[in-house]
Amino acid sequence: MQHTSVGITYTQKFNLGNYESLELGISLYAKVDADEEAESVTELLLKQAEAIVKAQAAPVLKGVNYQAQVKHKESWAVVSDDEDKF
Repeated sequence: MQHTSVGITYTQKFNLGNYESLELGISLYAKVDADEEAESVTELLLKQAEAIVKAQAAPVLKGVNYQAQVKHKESWAVVSDDEDKF
C-alpha cells in the first residue's frame, strides 16, 4: 500500500532548573511522492522538527543556566489516503 502523506509530532522538554521546565513541540506533515518511501520522508521531517524546536528554545536557554537533563519523545503517524491534510 502506497502512502500519500505522512505526519510527525515532536516534543522536547528542557529542564530550566529551580523546578521549572520548558516543553516545546511541533507537528509537521508532508506529501509522499510516488517515487519516495514514507520512512525516508518521515526521517526528514523528524530532523527538521528537532532543528526547529532547538532553534526556538535557544533564546530561553541562553537566559538560564541550562542543565543537560533533556527529555524528549517523538512519534509519527502515517495519514491515510482518505484524510487529506493539505
